[in-house]
Amino acid sequence: MPLRGLNMRGISSSGLQIFLILCGIALMIYTFLKGKTSNTGANIYKIIKSHGFVDPLAKFVLSQAAHETAVLGVPFQSNICRNNNNLFGMKYAGQVYADGEKNGYAYYTSVTRSVSDFTTWWNRHRTFIFPLYVTSIEDYVKFLKGQSYFEDTIENYTRGCKYFYNQFFA
Repeated sequence: MPLRGLNMRGISSSGLQIFLILCGIALMIYTFLKGKTSNTGANIYKIIKSHGFVDPLAKFVLSQAAHETAVLGVPFQSNICRNNNNLFGMKYAGQVYADGEKNGYAYYTSVTRSVSDFTTWWNRHRTFIFPLYVTSIEDYVKFLKGQSYFEDTIENYTRGCKYFYNQFFA
């Protein structure tokens, strides 16, 4: 005896409608997040360039910021980014552009101040010949590791930065 409300295949028409509505909602959320992150990436890229970083270095810096702030592969979604406007995972150590500390990390009133802080760090650590030997994301990550910028392995950090570099610039 067939169950009431079910068609021959065992799916009710109202169940199919609900399924299609949920698929539509998921597609809208995906489209929104994809547009939001790519737009955010473009805005941050402009800020990075306005601080004197030229290509390809500006692209490497954006890829690094995306990697530092990613949650489940979506850039600029970490708590440190969203609550502290901190794009680079900078710890608070009395930086000029930091507006204080929250949860052990530097807090900034704007993303622009975070980029300014990274620019200050960059200017203290780069060398005169830096642009001559850094021509790839791998070289950039090796430079950061050599300056003790991150604790992760070079392989993992490189993989993350390359992933976002390809997302933004491939």
